[in-house]
Amino acid sequence: MGNLKLIKLGERKERIDGNEAICYICEGNLENYVKSIPDRYREYDIQRGIIKNNVYLERLTQTILEKKYIPSIVLVAENPLEKDDNYLIIQEYKILDGLQRSYRIKLIYNAFQLYLDYINSNSKEEIEEKTKFKLSRELKEKLIEKETSISYLWSIIEFYRDKDNIERELFKNFAQWFEVWENLDKNEQINKMLLLNAGHKSMDMKHQLELLFLNIITDTYLENFIRSREVSATYFYKHKNVGDIHLSHIISALIAFDKGEPILLNQKFLQELHENIDVELEQVKVFFLDNNLEIFIDFFKKLDELINRQYNETGLQWIGRESVLIGMFASFGKYFKSNFNNDINSLKVCFNEILEKLEANLQDFKIDEFNEAKENVNIAKVNIGDLFKYSTYYFFCQLLMNNRENNNWKIIFKMSKSEIKNECN
Repeated sequence: MGNLKLIKLGERKERIDGNEAICYICEGNLENYVKSIPDRYREYDIQRGIIKNNVYLERLTQTILEKKYIPSIVLVAENPLEKDDNYLIIQEYKILDGLQRSYRIKLIYNAFQLYLDYINSNSKEEIEEKTKFKLSRELKEKLIEKETSISYLWSIIEFYRDKDNIERELFKNFAQWFEVWENLDKNEQINKMLLLNAGHKSMDMKHQLELLFLNIITDTYLENFIRSREVSATYFYKHKNVGDIHLSHIISALIAFDKGEPILLNQKFLQELHENIDVELEQVKVFFLDNNLEIFIDFFKKLDELINRQYNETGLQWIGRESVLIGMFASFGKYFKSNFNNDINSLKVCFNEILEKLEANLQDFKIDEFNEAKENVNIAKVNIGDLFKYSTYYFFCQLLMNNRENNNWKIIFKMSKSEIKNECN
């Protein structure tokens, strides 16, 4: 991919923790932008990933063909910019805001080039005589080669159907505004991402949680996790294999472990977490240090193996629920506080002790009974996520304290939060 040359319209400086980040307001054209988009532009780790179905974004073809306004696209330069008073050149960049638009602009551009190729070698009338279905079959290989779809091509055909003039330089003549950040560190990229998404379609809470903690997990360990932008939490628990760990799950589990009680993962919690992130990170980041994170990952996998051995797919689906995991780790955190005084050097010993207790009482988990009790819950009156968290929390608190006589899921499901908290304290 080539460099992106832009006309500089203005700039704004921002001092952040001793570093000076600069945001340049620029103008370019869509053709140069498309040709400059990096091959791996969709792999930016703080992005939520491509949303395939969005009715507003699917109208982008018409927006471009009619030369209407497209909101500015925000880029983060990865190298020092080449610049003078009038221009700047970006050699490498990441898309901070505008990934969904960029993805579709690229598809539309490719479809437009395919349309021009067709009418150059055949005729405008010939392509207009064909049905969408017939055209999709005829151009199947071309569509794959051009990395586009029949839907975009068909929209272009329909737009020009009654028009004599085709603007062949449409993308080159389409002015587009950009905001380009230089010297913006990873933490501020995450903050900007959260801010930019505040007014858009609500960002998935799991992805928000991942963003807040992404800075303290090294790339080496990120490879151990499945991201929310890749696999939704619902799909994850239904298709979980032994050793699969969802990144948002381990983060929420570790927060619950640190607090020693279930956390209620909602928008208010995330907002408070974001506002107090420095304090929260100070408290839990010790768990994310490489050696401790490795202990957690190893424990997660051993826990999976243990439950799979006794309960197979049913067990994996059960522990694949974030709410169950939060309840379990809240009880493990409580055990760590009570028996090891939060001594981080005792983390591995603590987990080995917990695994021994779980293995000795594995048959008492009775996951089938958990699922049966779940079916009798009136979800119109009960927050099912909270119910799972607190019930699981109570169950494992009792198990770890060797008080197992009341560990009946049907009875636990009828207990209130206050009852559970009182009995687990």
